[in-house]
Amino acid sequence: MKAELNHFLTQKFAEFLSEERKQFIESVLENRTDFLRVVLEDIRDPHNANAIIRSGECLGIQHYHIIENENVFKLGRGVSRGAIKWVDVHQYPDSNTPTKDVFQDLKSKGFKIVATSPNKEACSPEDLSLDQPIAIVLGNERDGISEEAKTMADEFVRLPMHGFTESYNVSVAAGITFYSLISKIRSFVENWQFDERTKDDYRLQWYKKCMARPDDYEKFFVKAFEPDKL
Repeated sequence: MKAELNHFLTQKFAEFLSEERKQFIESVLENRTDFLRVVLEDIRDPHNANAIIRSGECLGIQHYHIIENENVFKLGRGVSRGAIKWVDVHQYPDSNTPTKDVFQDLKSKGFKIVATSPNKEACSPEDLSLDQPIAIVLGNERDGISEEAKTMADEFVRLPMHGFTESYNVSVAAGITFYSLISKIRSFVENWQFDERTKDDYRLQWYKKCMARPDDYEKFFVKAFEPDKL
């Protein structure tokens, strides 16, 4: 019944969107992935956090997990230019051990925890094994990832450095890493895209986000829902 209702609602909301808009949404859906997720551990600067999410959204990454040990994550609309609207941001406000809880949550979902680190033994993003879904962890601007994150991580990646500067800005490092991983995932991973059921769920969500007062329309549509006529 829920699937039938969602299909009906999608059809009704689609009536309010232009063909160009619907085609654009389909294009985005075709390039969305849940094979790669992003973990932000204690990012200090909201500008950096939102720039990271903007870059990830542009590359098709849907899910972002936020660890707040000392620094509070602030959603913004400036640098992200509306990217927050189209992605899932997971926060853990009731957690007393955020890093541990986020990592355990992701591992229980089948993700390999891959932390960014300047460690010389870390591999490059291009050499990372894609034998299972990946959660890439970015640490804060001053200290990088925490000792707890280092202990719990399954693998480490680092970006090549050929200049005098010690490190990249975290949002720049994120963009480079995301691009490298997404390019490899697209080339070597089967079924890296959303499955059809997931596409259906997000199609409805995004149709609604294109409209003003979508909840009011949905209440009206639900009352008109007659599954026998579908």
